[in-house]
Amino acid sequence: MRHGRRARAFGRGYSGKAGRGSIAWLLVSISLAAGTAGAQAQDLESRAAAARDADDVTTALGLYRQAVQEKPGWLEGWWFLGLLNYQSQRFADARQAFAEFTKLNPAGAAGWAFLGLCEYETGDYNGALPHLERGLAGGGRLEPEVAQVARFHRALLLTRAGKFDRARGELEPFVARGIHDRVLTAGLGLNALDIPALPQETPAAQRELIEMAGKTAYAWIKGDTSETEAAFRALLSAYPSAPGVHYLYATYLLAPRSVAVNGELQRELEVNPGNSRARATLALRLAEAGAAAAALPLARKAVADSPGLALAQDAYGVVLLKTGAFSEAIEHLQEAVRIAPENLGYHTALATAYSEAGRYGEARSERQASIKLAEESRGPG
Repeated sequence: MRHGRRARAFGRGYSGKAGRGSIAWLLVSISLAAGTAGAQAQDLESRAAAARDADDVTTALGLYRQAVQEKPGWLEGWWFLGLLNYQSQRFADARQAFAEFTKLNPAGAAGWAFLGLCEYETGDYNGALPHLERGLAGGGRLEPEVAQVARFHRALLLTRAGKFDRARGELEPFVARGIHDRVLTAGLGLNALDIPALPQETPAAQRELIEMAGKTAYAWIKGDTSETEAAFRALLSAYPSAPGVHYLYATYLLAPRSVAVNGELQRELEVNPGNSRARATLALRLAEAGAAAAALPLARKAVADSPGLALAQDAYGVVLLKTGAFSEAIEHLQEAVRIAPENLGYHTALATAYSEAGRYGEARSERQASIKLAEESRGPG
């Protein structure tokens, strides 16, 4: 499945025929430098604008291309050259134009968002994520339709980067809005199974598993208990030995059926010994149940196998704290916060560790940071 085709189906309000009328917002949302030019350059600009207004994209592209060659500082020219190429799915050309645009206008959120989207389409995923982040950091300066598409692609890229918890938080609003899309389902499935990949990178042999996991996650996020439980029964029956399936079920069971959670985590580790998230979660549960000695080797191995996993660092820190190894516990909890600074639970655990170690000033500062983070997550009102 080519992502370019998917883009026309999902959130296509930012480009193509469906988005033609929405271009107007772009003309007023950023400050465009008109500059001065000679008569020939002014003629090119006028003819390019006329061709664009007449929906003569081929002619407009040629004129804008010629105009920016003669006047490389023309911000508006680079903008429309990028936008028209993007609408025409000439993503490599659009990427080049938006790269020039962002050089001239680095404060413009829209330019970074479109640059990131072009990089996604051309396979430069490592470049796409930071540029989408930069565009979305502009907040209200992005038109809602563009922001929605940028957030969706960012969520997919966060999953690819292994930032599963954050990615899930980005995907949940699309489920809440009732959006049904094959790429969304695949993205949810990859995220649910902790597979650091994009839907278009999924091997054919795994597509059915990922689709089932995605539909299960969709039902769970939607809050339909009967549908979710039926989906889990089908998933566990079809893929009892697939990596990630039992861990996914264990996370579902955590709240309502705590007795069954440890068993599912153990089954996950039997079929998928490399699942550090399952090992860290089991270590945390054992520590909370007063079995810190049994939890310690699990937490230690989780960190050894996945030092960049915030959950593993947090689990090891919490378990060490239970054993009285305050200094070492703090080091790992600090690392968890460094890896995932947006996670309130990690900040809270670190504050507790500071307090138990008698480092009250640091504990107070960390609690203040936790309060600020909680307020930011709630938003206004």
